Amino acid sequence: MLHNLIKAIIVDDEPGSVFTLKTLLEEYCPEIHLQATTDKPLEAKKMIMELKPNLVFLDIEMPFVNAFDLLDSLKPVSFEVIFVTAFNDYAIKAFRYSAVDYLLKPISITELVSAVERVKKVLAGSVGYNSRLHGLLDTLKNANYI
Repeated sequence: MLHNLIKAIIVDDEPGSVFTLKTLLEEYCPEIHLQATTDKPLEAKKMIMELKPNLVFLDIEMPFVNAFDLLDSLKPVSFEVIFVTAFNDYAIKAFRYSAVDYLLKPISITELVSAVERVKKVLAGSVGYNSRLHGLLDTLKNANYI
């Protein structure tokens, strides 16, 4: 049933965060097929281009390259993005990059599952841009990010 799975990559410069997210995905999000993880942001571009994931879980503040620079270098972006960060300062900028969701560390299981559900709907074509924007705004408001 690999065709129903969401191919995903985790990019985060903190190995502990990569491990935590990987563990949560394995336990609570069986529809995610984790293709790869990296704690080396400079390798992420090559990895994304080679593996062509449907979804990238992306930390924002990383050494040498931040998430937005990485996304700019990959334009046009052909995958969905869930930002996973310890900083709520970038929520508005995440809108500009059409993020599906914005998860604040430590990751809430409920928010993670909800974000993955939203990705499933986006990939199925049942969620338009306005619905995505409203969903992201709701997430940010509920978590007091904005």
